[in-house]
Amino acid sequence: MSKNTEIQKKKAVKEVAEQPEDNELETSKKESATKETKTEETKSEEDSKKVSEEKIAITPSLDELKVKLDDLNAKKEKWFEKKEELKQKIADLITKVRSVKSKNDEFSGSIKDLKEKRDTQNQEVKKLISQIKEMDVKKSPAPVKKGNPRAVKEKIERLQMTIETGGIPFKEEKKIMVQIKQAKKEYTELKGVTTAGKEASDLSKQIDEAKKIAKELHDKVTNTAKENREGYKAFMALSKEINRVKKEQEEAFDKFIKFKQAFSDTNKVVKRLFEDKGKVKKSFKKKREKRDKEKRILEEKKLEEKKEEVEEKIKKRKVLTTEDLIAFQGNSEE
Repeated sequence: MSKNTEIQKKKAVKEVAEQPEDNELETSKKESATKETKTEETKSEEDSKKVSEEKIAITPSLDELKVKLDDLNAKKEKWFEKKEELKQKIADLITKVRSVKSKNDEFSGSIKDLKEKRDTQNQEVKKLISQIKEMDVKKSPAPVKKGNPRAVKEKIERLQMTIETGGIPFKEEKKIMVQIKQAKKEYTELKGVTTAGKEASDLSKQIDEAKKIAKELHDKVTNTAKENREGYKAFMALSKEINRVKKEQEEAFDKFIKFKQAFSDTNKVVKRLFEDKGKVKKSFKKKREKRDKEKRILEEKKLEEKKEEVEEKIKKRKVLTTEDLIAFQGNSEE
């Protein structure tokens, strides 16, 4: 709009400012415009209310699901940690079981070796006892003579010396020869008894030593077997504990899977609601943009109508209201 035109309009406004107004026509137009405006505003408010109700319907459900999701996640993690803790406990118990089993195997090997040595010693005792019995069987049934073999031998030597030196009658020599013969026989008997006694004594000592060794070995077998029984008890206790912990771990794993599945299902619902919320938000944005656009078009339309109305009044030299002047000046400034 040119500057001259604007001046002319302002001048015309000044000239007709005090002329009478056609109230009936003006009122009719105002009511029509107001009604149209209210219709558009009502429609806009209804759209806004509908979108808001959709948002309100989603929000509480989404908030509740978020709380539920956090709770499920906490429980899921709790049972996962429990499962891993029990898994480590089982591993530690298995290590202990292997250690105990290794010791038990060593004990079993030691017991086997000790038993073999003990049995060998017992066989040696039986063998030596058998030898003593054989010696008793070979002994003469006659009473065992007592005497000193060395003294008898010295007697024999003296008698032999008497014969060798000579100077004795033949008859006396014959008697000495008989004495020597008897002494030699006595010496042989006494020597045999002494030898047998010595052998029997040696065998007896060997039997005692063998019995002592056998007893020591038997005691070791007994003590080792006792330790082995304790180890076996420990092995069985650990095995029982492993089975118990395994069952507990399976229960923890089942609960972990249960809460994991529930978390996954709930998370899917939350994601879907987020998507729905996004769609509602997007829809709300589109409707708001549409409402704003319609409102802007309506305002422009009203302004244009008002402008035409004011121009018409100016042409007819009618009185302009304050509202007319404001609308007209607003159009002029644009």
